[in-house]
Amino acid sequence: MSEEVKEDKDCPISTRERGRIIEQQSHNLLMLVNQLLDISKVKSAIGNGESVYGNITTHLSMIVESYRDYAKGKNILLQFFAEEEVMMDFMPDYINKMMNNLLSNAFKFTSDYGKIDVLTWREEERLLIDVTDTGKGISHEQIPHVFEPFYQAGSETKTPGTGIGLALVKQIIDTIGGKISVESRVGEGTKFHVDLPICHHNRIRPADGRQEENIPLLPAEEVALIDDDDRGECRILVIEDNKDIATYIGSILSEHYAVSYAVDGKQGLEKALDLVPDLMITDLMMPELDGLEVCRRVRNNEVINHIPIIVVTAKITEQDRVKGLEAGADAYLAKPFSRDELRIRVEKLLEQRRLLREKYMPAENGQTEEAEEIEKTEETEETENLSSQNCANRRFLHKLTDHLYLMIANNEVVEIETIASNMCMSYSQLRRKLYALTGYTPQAYIRHVKIKRAQQLLTEDPNLSFIEVALQSGFSDYSNFVRSFKNVVGITPTQYVKGE
Repeated sequence: MSEEVKEDKDCPISTRERGRIIEQQSHNLLMLVNQLLDISKVKSAIGNGESVYGNITTHLSMIVESYRDYAKGKNILLQFFAEEEVMMDFMPDYINKMMNNLLSNAFKFTSDYGKIDVLTWREEERLLIDVTDTGKGISHEQIPHVFEPFYQAGSETKTPGTGIGLALVKQIIDTIGGKISVESRVGEGTKFHVDLPICHHNRIRPADGRQEENIPLLPAEEVALIDDDDRGECRILVIEDNKDIATYIGSILSEHYAVSYAVDGKQGLEKALDLVPDLMITDLMMPELDGLEVCRRVRNNEVINHIPIIVVTAKITEQDRVKGLEAGADAYLAKPFSRDELRIRVEKLLEQRRLLREKYMPAENGQTEEAEEIEKTEETEETENLSSQNCANRRFLHKLTDHLYLMIANNEVVEIETIASNMCMSYSQLRRKLYALTGYTPQAYIRHVKIKRAQQLLTEDPNLSFIEVALQSGFSDYSNFVRSFKNVVGITPTQYVKGE
């Protein structure tokens, strides 16, 4: 049915894309179930373990050849070398599964224009096979664990998997009395070395080539995640290493928000600092940095510590939830989640931040009566996390306003780039953070701070000339001062002094 949806030209493109994702996920699930069943069969010495007698070199060559077209499509050089032909007993089903998983693993981690070599030779009564790639490699610490069921090389790879394939390879090789080892260097590639016994039994039927036909185990094609720059004022950053899930989240939110993507915690932090999004959604279990560490680093960074964070995870115990809140998460969402739940969570967090933003109006001391009221009632906030973020936001506005007052007092030209540099930010970072907190652009915020300074001067000394007030407030042009004063306060300086 998913294939019908995917190919139905009458369906909208978004619906056909969902059909494609459903089909791909069902194939992934089927492959995982089959791999688990294969391990179970091997362990219990059943399954299609029928042996044949024939030229295993030719059989290996046919397996490699079944990947030829895929390799060409990826611009990967695939080569097979055999020193001699070897006649022996072998189980085609087991050899196929062993080689398919080794080759699929090699293709998964080898970039375009890389190389994969399969070399086989004989040493006395042993058949030796090397599968070598020029991929990402495996760290020294991870090599002892690669054949463990469900193990996935964590920080060294961004490619998700199930951790089943190599475990199945090890089970098969152990069952037929062989050995397997691995050599690898990060950034240079990996070599799997297989050592199998050569056996001869007269009663084994000869291989006829029909039952031994191989279906290649091709790595799943990754979904291309494209940042949306055109839709909505609010930007949401999705940090998720499973690209299908990231695509699903994007499909829920992209109608109303601009959505950007990152494939791990490290890239997510880099994008967050660059974009300063309005909200972040992060997975918990990820390579490079996990979701909790992302939360901690966001909360400890002055540029982005105001951003609300939703953590999406399958680990949703009370202990996990507490850890997430301690790290700075604003909300937890359990997989699988509904579209409506995610959409409502996002809307409520953005609405909450909008209400707080309305309270942060610039004043002569960097905060208003509303902000002071927040500070007085801090202990009654629903969560300590939100309260601590309020404090961080106020500290940021205090610091920014202090820089502005200092520049005005020193008769310096108030330039946004200079202020951003003083705050250890880029202009775009300052603009997005300031708008998120106050709803003002930097230019508008500076204008408000200057006018608040002018109000302070006029209140302290109503007899002060307006030209002097303008100069002491950072305005070099008097007409611009009067116009700005009326736009911000609603009345002219003269009416203000008269109490109108």
